[in-house]
Amino acid sequence: MQSTQRLGGIGALIAAGTFVVGLAMFATIFMDFVSAAGPAEAVAFIVDNQLALHLWNIAIHIVFGIVLVPLVLAIGDRLRTAHSPLARVSSVFGLIWAGVIIATGMILNISYITVSDLQGTDPEMASSVWASLDAVTNGLGGGNEVLGGIWVVGISVVALRERLFARWINYLGVIMGASALLTIVPALEDVGAIFGLGLIVWFVAVGITLIKGDAMPSRQQDHQGITTSGGA
Repeated sequence: MQSTQRLGGIGALIAAGTFVVGLAMFATIFMDFVSAAGPAEAVAFIVDNQLALHLWNIAIHIVFGIVLVPLVLAIGDRLRTAHSPLARVSSVFGLIWAGVIIATGMILNISYITVSDLQGTDPEMASSVWASLDAVTNGLGGGNEVLGGIWVVGISVVALRERLFARWINYLGVIMGASALLTIVPALEDVGAIFGLGLIVWFVAVGITLIKGDAMPSRQQDHQGITTSGGA
């Protein structure tokens, strides 16, 4: 179990790193892409910046989705002592989130190539194809953060009740998870930025805790202490 915890902790730190890289590239290199007036302008940007977009996409979707799996499993193991249905259900949503994120990355990688090829022969079709694919991938991997929100808020509620992480980590998780759930409302889609920024801190804190192998949860320690005393 300790190796699982360590692997999950490393995954959490890598996840935080992908968020940092993604946000930095988003705010600098891809600002024109994000603020493109329409599909035609977006396609023109894709054609001129394919390599950078592929690297960005690999970092924020494929790498993130892959390292999310051991993290979800490690936290699930840590919450197992709580015997909580909410913890188990939340872990399932975490794994679904990882799969959806990886799928989004794979779709986007092919999308960049497809619209770039079409741009040379049929620019109008390239714009139409990108508009459709952008709607699909935005819905799956960023337009709303419901899957990630359910996972984070669910495990944070259980961890807070069972004292399985530092209290501030759990409160941060509850707040960030709740903010992610708000993105299901179209008018509140921008709240997802708060979720992303807060998760960087949360991933780092959880990752360090798992790698250090911090002491077993307080309630489990208390239970073992009672058992020992009773048998003495």
